[in-house]
Amino acid sequence: MNLRANDNINEAADQDAPRMKALAHLLVKAELKRIGLEEELRIAVREIVQLTVQDTVQIVLNEIAKPALKVRQSDIEAALNQAPPVMQEPVGAAPFAEILKTPDQQEQLCMQQAQPIAPEPAGLYIYGVASEKAGIELGINGITGCRVYALAAAGLCAVVHDCAAEPYRPDNDEQAKEWIFEHQEVLDQAKEKLDTILPFGFNTIIRATDRPPQEVLQAWLSQESRQLQSLLERLRDNEEYAVKIMAPEEALKQAALREDTRLQTLQRDLEGKPEGARYLYREKLEQAVKEALEDVVEVNFRKVYKALRPLCTDIQVEKTKKASSGVRMVANLSCLVKKNRLPELGGALAKIQQQDGFTVDFTGPWPPYSFVGQLAMPT
Repeated sequence: MNLRANDNINEAADQDAPRMKALAHLLVKAELKRIGLEEELRIAVREIVQLTVQDTVQIVLNEIAKPALKVRQSDIEAALNQAPPVMQEPVGAAPFAEILKTPDQQEQLCMQQAQPIAPEPAGLYIYGVASEKAGIELGINGITGCRVYALAAAGLCAVVHDCAAEPYRPDNDEQAKEWIFEHQEVLDQAKEKLDTILPFGFNTIIRATDRPPQEVLQAWLSQESRQLQSLLERLRDNEEYAVKIMAPEEALKQAALREDTRLQTLQRDLEGKPEGARYLYREKLEQAVKEALEDVVEVNFRKVYKALRPLCTDIQVEKTKKASSGVRMVANLSCLVKKNRLPELGGALAKIQQQDGFTVDFTGPWPPYSFVGQLAMPT
């Protein structure tokens, strides 16, 4: 009875063997077809076939894999020629070569893959520094809509937003103007909530490779707290205004002729000379007028400065710029003014504008960039 049963089982097994072999053939062929476009697998299979990893593997591949590879060889090469030169392996897919690693190698590979990838160095865009206000929520959107927040340390707070560790690079002038305007808007809105604020220029970014940039900035606030607090106290209740005084060059020349006796003498000599000699005297007079013009501009500048200085907490003398044709800039000033003395400053400027031909360009208030000075910024 048992012998007959065993014979039946053996007979059934013998009958199923060809079908199992055919099934295995189809499975291997299907698997090769599925991953046949992956160069890594093709190399791995070729190495297995050529280097004889194990006798049993060699037998199976000789009987099954080689015919399949032979059939698919032309298709595989054509597909590989069309494939892009660089491919990124899908997340979670293990290359065939890794499957053949030993258990110890597999464990080591898993540990390597489990290691977190170090993030790119982060940056921190800084708009300005103010005295700390506990629990303040700015609720401001900055450049490109970034969330602006206050980072506190040592009784101070920096107005910042998180960014990449590289400067903003505008595509064109319009975008640059838009970003600078947004920078200014943040300072204006932050000033309403934090009062006095030390402004930083556009594109001031702190980066760090070994620690978060927030830690770098907080360490700097602590290190420079005395200087920063002193600046904030000096600027408290003050605002910056820009004052430019212009005058027509012709009016300044006439003033020089009226006030310079040497010019008056040259002019009389010119009138008494014959036509042939007048050319040389005329050139001499024009050169003397140019020199006298600079003296007249300097005299008028001193008058303006003397009138405005007592009304200001501080004045920064800026370089004069070229005005329109026939117009000379007499003074270019940045004035730090107490809010309660602003009407007095306005009255003094009105008197200056009453002078012959003088015009006043008075703008502000601005963030006090001109009075912050050079700060030892964190590196």
